Amino acid sequence: MIQTPWPGLVLYAKPAGEVDPYDPANASLFRGEEAFTPDVTGWRRWSKPSPEPRLDSAFERLLLASIAREKAAVFGMVEALADKVAASVSSPPLLVAILRAGVPVGALLARALERRFGGPVPLAALSLFDGLGWDAAALDAALEDHPGRPVVFVDGWTSGGGVARELRRSWERWTSSGNPDFTGGGGPRLAVLCDPRGLADFSAVRADRFVPSSLFTAPETLGFSRGFSTGDAGMFRVYRFPDRLLLPRYVETWVSGDGAALFSATTDDETPPASAPPPGWRLHVNEVVRALINRNPREVLLRETEATAGEALAPVLHLCRLRGIPVSYDREEVAAWGAVAAARMRD
Repeated sequence: MIQTPWPGLVLYAKPAGEVDPYDPANASLFRGEEAFTPDVTGWRRWSKPSPEPRLDSAFERLLLASIAREKAAVFGMVEALADKVAASVSSPPLLVAILRAGVPVGALLARALERRFGGPVPLAALSLFDGLGWDAAALDAALEDHPGRPVVFVDGWTSGGGVARELRRSWERWTSSGNPDFTGGGGPRLAVLCDPRGLADFSAVRADRFVPSSLFTAPETLGFSRGFSTGDAGMFRVYRFPDRLLLPRYVETWVSGDGAALFSATTDDETPPASAPPPGWRLHVNEVVRALINRNPREVLLRETEATAGEALAPVLHLCRLRGIPVSYDREEVAAWGAVAAARMRD
């Protein structure tokens, strides 16, 4: 069993040994842009975990400051989300966090739900990939460990709909294979903080809103890699990362506090986008951040002016500098797309 710094989290994955993701000798163990060429499909696209960028002390300082600055809003969103989830179930649920963005949100949501139900709310974590679906062996083990609980999947946000789509497809495969329907016939339910396209079952806001946990990297906050598949029927694998790479202050700063903040959604939460970007663009600020960490965008466009973004998105801009990704500001097309940020991906 791989231990994590997240309180109460149980990881459902198969350990694949310890690997230092920053050792150049291990570079071949992690996927690059070649994994996303059209001819690589199914489990082969996800046969290696995502890479981990080496960051610096300035990034650490900026991220910790960002967590502190956004904490009241994040806690308020979690409280709003917990109200919606609690109203939909008659007993404490099992939260299944989608690795990895679902873990920080799931940790706060579990705590908020425990206050509402007066009892423990278990938090599990497993992998899910676009075109491959959820880790069926991991989910089966989690359900066996927590029989009879209503199940709510948790992610950080939605964007293009990959997670919501794969949850539904995975559930259809699950039930058609004769597995018991743990959803009661309604299908899997997804809870997120931000849902710009209205694709989740529960969300705190419909706006595209920056969440600092999008900047969490696995060596510093999880202690293990993103999952990867070997194409067999067993659980997806993860590499364990050396303990010396963990930065407990990230997790400690994220979870500290009583979660009693108030939050009001912005008035434009429901405003539909005026247009859509052409192919090859990744939308919404937290998805852009993940692309900066796991992929190699060609450029990033921001809706805000340079002065506004320099304060609100300081660690994101520093990450762009570290990765050598050009940024342009005050882009009207990003606002028309209903987003805070957009990234043009490589051909």
